[in-house]
Amino acid sequence: MSQHLQKEIKKDVRKWSEEFLEIPNKHLGGFPACPFAKKTWNDDKVVVEVKRKFKQYKSELNTHLKQLDLSVHEILIFCDPFFNYTLDQFQDIIDDYNDWYNKKDIFFMGFHPLNPANEEEQEFLVTPDGSTPTVESDLMYSMMLVQKFSQLQEASGKLHRQGYYKKWPNGYYQDVVVSRQKTYKRIFGGNYEEKKCN
Repeated sequence: MSQHLQKEIKKDVRKWSEEFLEIPNKHLGGFPACPFAKKTWNDDKVVVEVKRKFKQYKSELNTHLKQLDLSVHEILIFCDPFFNYTLDQFQDIIDDYNDWYNKKDIFFMGFHPLNPANEEEQEFLVTPDGSTPTVESDLMYSMMLVQKFSQLQEASGKLHRQGYYKKWPNGYYQDVVVSRQKTYKRIFGGNYEEKKCN
């Protein structure tokens, strides 16, 4: 893989965060889609790695996981521009890693380029300021986001108390937040709210 491609993907990920996750979101009452993203980037807590061509996906990801210190960095974003797996196969990879690592207090979430957010189901992720964004990048890659599970739950709890989830689409909320909460409670116990705040 060329250094140019690696650099372009890392720049693209940063731009995606700035333009979609960090700005005030009109669909979420002014909350950004990811309220902690900007500070995490500014504090240099994000690691972006890109899979090399002809390398096995899990082997490459495992190498980066061994080097990841979640007391130093809060999130690893592992990008694969050479993906050749289906949506279902990618979900199987995510599930396999969560099955193994959740009990080690690490959580995995993935985005497949063939299943982008859409205006009908996740409008807040597509048009954060209400206008249709101009897509300038033609780069395609999957992303695996790796975070400390307990830190993710703590942040989610704070957002609950601030009313952040009130405007989330219910189906998306159930799939993303409630399922994660149930898994955390099953493994570690705790009393995180599992019903959508209204």
